[in-house]
Amino acid sequence: MADLQAPQQPAIAPLAKGLRSETFPAALTTDGKSVNPQTAAFARTAEQGFYEPWFSDEQIDRIGRALVADEQTLSAVYVDRDAASQEYWGPALAEVGFDAEHPVGTFVDYDKTLNAGGPNGPLPARLITVVTVNPSFRRRGILKHLMTSALSRAVADGLPVAALTVSEGGIYGRFGFGCATREARIRVDLGEGTGEGFALRTQPPGRVISADPVKLDEVIGTSFAAFHARTRGSIGRQQTYQMISTARLNPEDQSAWNRNLRAAVHIREDGSVGGYVTFKHEGWDTEPSTIRLYDLIAGDDQSHLALWNYVASLDLVRRATMRTAPLVDPLQAALVNPRSYRVESLRDLLWVRILDVKKALEARAFNGDGEFALKVEDPLGITGGHFTVSVNDGAATVTPAEASSPAELPSLQISVESLGSMYLGDVSVRTLHAAGRLGSSTEQDVERISRIMDLPTAPFCATHF
Repeated sequence: MADLQAPQQPAIAPLAKGLRSETFPAALTTDGKSVNPQTAAFARTAEQGFYEPWFSDEQIDRIGRALVADEQTLSAVYVDRDAASQEYWGPALAEVGFDAEHPVGTFVDYDKTLNAGGPNGPLPARLITVVTVNPSFRRRGILKHLMTSALSRAVADGLPVAALTVSEGGIYGRFGFGCATREARIRVDLGEGTGEGFALRTQPPGRVISADPVKLDEVIGTSFAAFHARTRGSIGRQQTYQMISTARLNPEDQSAWNRNLRAAVHIREDGSVGGYVTFKHEGWDTEPSTIRLYDLIAGDDQSHLALWNYVASLDLVRRATMRTAPLVDPLQAALVNPRSYRVESLRDLLWVRILDVKKALEARAFNGDGEFALKVEDPLGITGGHFTVSVNDGAATVTPAEASSPAELPSLQISVESLGSMYLGDVSVRTLHAAGRLGSSTEQDVERISRIMDLPTAPFCATHF
């Protein structure tokens, strides 16, 4: 039997007959004037998979250049046209289908960092995105092949975790991904736009300055670096965020600048930048007059409140909305009237897949010192087995262990999917036990381990990808 304590390569699922896969980097043409045809066909197919319009060459070029800037790896599944010609539907595919260079499955992965709250800062993470399967070619192993191939590459590259965001919540648990962060969609009532309906208990220090979005490149980089370093659950951002926040890319029209984008920057009393906010007015036909926040990134809580206070002071604005807000927002507690802040919905955002138990847990935050036995079950066989987790001064040491642990140690039996959900602290040990997801772990063991693992605050990821 293989040593399950060390990460193992998963078996790569085969494709159905008549399909082939190819993995290649996003790339420009040799003269650098545009993205190459393979990248362009991939990007256009992927956008169609998410019900976007048939993008122009200019739009695809802008998207493709962002893929290149992030050094994204593209994986695609194609129909073998010779094999298809032997099928009864083959002539129709050749006549009315998309050209052969357009894949029937797409998949992107690339590397950023994930803040798991540990003492040594963010850890490397393999991000997965742009997963589509053409509905005409489902049930042919496309997703399973692409995912197991990608996880195999990540293991070979020594990545401790993989992460993705999902359009559907019931798909990725079977690959070992657990829902690890959630976001709140919020509505904040601002009164008459002069602070009367939006009153903070204390005024945050510093000054917020209206800013030209096209000048914010350095501010965005500095602010997000500070936010990322302090925020458990934060994931490194792709190039499109920089483009959107500087108005160079309009998410509603990817061939154009965002002429409606507005921005502001918080300056601390020592002259340093505390953070920024970008937003747009929803239009005068919207009742009540509403500001939609695209992004609010702050390096500290006072900057967070100051930026919200600026939004509340805008003339002729009665409401602000935001899609991605933390579950526990200091703004709500800072308001004189907390009912001005309303959570309209909660949804999952980041899903985490543990690839190396030792590396991942040693990069994680812990609430208290102690020691426990850990058994991880991984149906893909990537990472699993028995471990001893020892936490001292908030830092974990994870060592392989025998199948039978010392009787005095509390024991946690968990699937790799549930470990992913617990990893950043969004779900507690107690909650997973109540949900029946901790195998044979006893009530007494859960109580002891929860004092070590369960974290006092919720994680937050401000980045979609």
